[in-house]
Amino acid sequence: NGYEYMGYPLFNCPDDIIPSMKNAGFDMILTANNHSYDTRGIGLRRTPKVIADYELKYLGTKQVEDEPNYYVVEQNGIRLGMCCYTYETNLTPETKAPNGITMKAEDAPLLNSFDYANLHLFYDEMRENIAQMKDAGADAIVLFIHWGNEYKIKQNATQSAMAQALCDLGVDVIIGGHPHVVQPVELLTSTTD
Repeated sequence: NGYEYMGYPLFNCPDDIIPSMKNAGFDMILTANNHSYDTRGIGLRRTPKVIADYELKYLGTKQVEDEPNYYVVEQNGIRLGMCCYTYETNLTPETKAPNGITMKAEDAPLLNSFDYANLHLFYDEMRENIAQMKDAGADAIVLFIHWGNEYKIKQNATQSAMAQALCDLGVDVIIGGHPHVVQPVELLTSTTD
């Protein structure tokens, strides 16, 4: 599709990764991260298509805008509502720009993302996602979130504040990624319920 295989700073991987992940036992692949738009709209759309072609689920990006932002799956008798989001590095509040790459208007709805400067919009979207997942029968809500500072062994103040706000909204489990190191685990208590 016009892009060579690439590593840092813009990634483009061979399709063979997907059947290898399936053979290793993965059922779902998280696709929302700061590199989701490295190969622009082509890669953004093609990644979930290739994953689906191998009969795996993907979470965080979409092939078309009207796909839901979440999955509800049953595991050991518990119905889990799961969604995946990544941070943006926007140049202006009107744009969506993972890694500072401004997304085309038609591409932006295909990536679950949030802007640190406009977290109220993310919380509103999560409130809606949670309601829809519960309506679909979710017993517990899991959020996979791409956030924080690379190579920092402790979360930053924004992550802590966001985690508490998400807990207060009704998220039961938050699993973070992006720092490339293990950060602490905390048990939070909702201040609202």
